Amino acid sequence: MNAVVETIAAPAAEPAPGTRNAAVAAHARLHHIDALRAIAALLVLWLHVAESYRNLSPQTAASMWVYDSAWSINVGRLGVALFFAISGFVIPFSIRPQAPAPVRDFLLRRAFRIFPLYWLSIPLGIVACHLIWGGRFTFADLLFNLFLLQYAFDHPPAIGLYWTLVVELLFYLACAGLLLVHSIDRYGRIALIAGALIGLHFLSVVLQGMGRFTTFPYLISLWFFHLGIMFWGSLFRAWWEGRLEQPFARAAMWILLGGMTIAYPLYCAFMVHFPFNYYMPYALAIAVFAIGTTLVRITWRPLVWVGEISYSVYLLHPVVFTSLLWALQRTAPDSWWRTRHLGLYVLVTAASTLLLAGWTYRRVELPAIRAGRRLSQRWFGAGVRVAPHVI
Repeated sequence: MNAVVETIAAPAAEPAPGTRNAAVAAHARLHHIDALRAIAALLVLWLHVAESYRNLSPQTAASMWVYDSAWSINVGRLGVALFFAISGFVIPFSIRPQAPAPVRDFLLRRAFRIFPLYWLSIPLGIVACHLIWGGRFTFADLLFNLFLLQYAFDHPPAIGLYWTLVVELLFYLACAGLLLVHSIDRYGRIALIAGALIGLHFLSVVLQGMGRFTTFPYLISLWFFHLGIMFWGSLFRAWWEGRLEQPFARAAMWILLGGMTIAYPLYCAFMVHFPFNYYMPYALAIAVFAIGTTLVRITWRPLVWVGEISYSVYLLHPVVFTSLLWALQRTAPDSWWRTRHLGLYVLVTAASTLLLAGWTYRRVELPAIRAGRRLSQRWFGAGVRVAPHVI
């Protein structure tokens, strides 16, 4: 059985460029990355459930600290930012440049990875998050959701967290574009992209501090920041594997790491006076990611398993907790079911979500992944086997 925590000591000598961790990464699933995925998904679940259930009854409100502790640092945003860093660490390295049609191969496999479960979540979300609460969801809303265009055309999402999938897809398209211009492993260019995207968000923060709130709105700048975190994650992976040979790219990776974890929170706290839970989730997410991929690699099997099914956990937990909340609100105000500790509702929702996610991972995600690989091999040639950690 894997060790629960693997503490990595500094190597005695620097391996040759391109070899450090590369052999492991090419042939084995990165269990510590799955553990980080699990942490990210569970943090998002914690905040969403605690936020929704905190006023279920006066007895439940007495344990408000479960929500307050989650909201104080916004663990939901921390989890999302951690997911983005992981995507940057993984996705570009799942691309097969040697394939006869690498761009189409990449986009096809990513589509089969993302959309089948997403499409399943839409009707579940429509029922659990809209219809049972008396809300409306039109046929036009459904169509725009099917193509993930609801935000572009001002239609409601079936489930509120779909915006993160839009960020993911934008990153996939950016990776495809880099592949087209033969720059997917040109880390100097990737460093420029990461720096520009993160810098645009920093510019927005500076403008907020100057009172210029509408020049470059903070919320819009977050889209650039999230994409920048993903590209930075790619730089970090290249460094982790010993591929980041260009001094400029290496320096940019470390400068951006320091900027996001130290300079950014300090400036937000003392110059702009942002609320703590606006900026600290990002600094903590980057720190957790950097430490969790290098110094302390968690490989506890139960957590790794949750990481393997984390896409289902993330996408379907709103279906579980909103359905359960709807049922609880139809019980007597002083019933046993409605007067429990807030932490119990978080745990019950987590357990129920894991049961559902385990089933959808086996019955929806894995078959779709295999179908995408088979189609890719049939249409674009056998190519090179993709390591299992990239799915």
